[in-house]
Amino acid sequence: MPQAPLRLLDLMRQTEDPQVINLAAGIPSPDFLPLDALKSALEGEVQSRAREMFSYHRPEGAAPLREAIRDYLRIRGVSVQADQVLVTTGCSGALASIIGTVLKKGDTVVCEAPAYYGQLELLRAVGVKFRTVTTAVGQEPDPSKWERALKAKPKPKLLVVTSTLSNPSGATLKEEGRTKLVEICRQAGVPILEDDIYGDLLGRSRPKPLRAFDDGSTVLYATSFSKTVAPGLRIGFSLPGKWMEAAADRQCRQSIHGAVPSEYMTAAFLRSGRMEGHLEMLKTVYAKRRELAGGILARELPEGYRADDPGGGYMLWVRGGKPGIMEEVRKKCLERGVAVVGGGIFFAAQPKEACFRLNCARATPEDLARGVGIFCEVLKAESGRSGARKSRT
Repeated sequence: MPQAPLRLLDLMRQTEDPQVINLAAGIPSPDFLPLDALKSALEGEVQSRAREMFSYHRPEGAAPLREAIRDYLRIRGVSVQADQVLVTTGCSGALASIIGTVLKKGDTVVCEAPAYYGQLELLRAVGVKFRTVTTAVGQEPDPSKWERALKAKPKPKLLVVTSTLSNPSGATLKEEGRTKLVEICRQAGVPILEDDIYGDLLGRSRPKPLRAFDDGSTVLYATSFSKTVAPGLRIGFSLPGKWMEAAADRQCRQSIHGAVPSEYMTAAFLRSGRMEGHLEMLKTVYAKRRELAGGILARELPEGYRADDPGGGYMLWVRGGKPGIMEEVRKKCLERGVAVVGGGIFFAAQPKEACFRLNCARATPEDLARGVGIFCEVLKAESGRSGARKSRT
């Protein structure tokens, strides 16, 4: 009987297992949360706004947070009004607010290969058809590849892209190609759903989002503060453009509104002026984690495999070899107390080579080194067995 595919649900259930070195789920380290700033934000808001914080609110989100997000986006080159912002439950909620509003069963969607499995799960739940554009660090697609995918028949209803530090590949769309991609989509009449959840992990060197080159008629935007401030806040937001009313109505019917205390707390943190310095700290510490893991991979990966440093964030994407070994490598690693995720879940169709995403943020440096070492040992063993089987056939 075939094994059920790994799901987002399965990966998130592993996150708190103290017996497992978790290199699988794409979650940040709890060691770098801005706890003092968050505590001050919470205490200040409770003292001054307790009645508002613990009451019903607008489905679109609390006004102080929407205003703080407007100012946060302005620094990144995105000009919006507060009433254009839809606060959501994390980036997953932001993606769902747009995907569930814009698409219907049978629509064609252009997306990356590989792409974030949470995106793919949301798109599959709608029942769309996929048309993919291959991307990897050092092989970021130029706009002409996106243009060919847009011009193919049937005409797609949406293009979905993680524009900076794409999950899992780590690829970042070149800045000179961003205006071109927006213009291609504008001329084709195909909106872009931009997932920008990892962009801030590049700190002050991050490129402007695609939405900075648009007035909201072509680029629909989704992100959250889960990878930067604190995932437990569950604060994300979308810019649904002309679908704002429909997306807000959909969200209201599902949940009325989000967690108001978290919204006020996040607004106070954003107003505190500590965000940009916090992001620079994250950029530095995650670079050290990637360097640690990348050094082990460079020495220990079997021949034919590679892991390219994306230059930011906390993910490394390992690829090479035969795709049939991915599930066995995942299981053998877990037996030895290390959780990794095989890359098959990041593709709309079966990938042509084995691939794995490794999260360098969650584990301590000691556990990270041990976990990556075990992963390399298992990968070598399974690659050797796969080669031996092939030679006997």
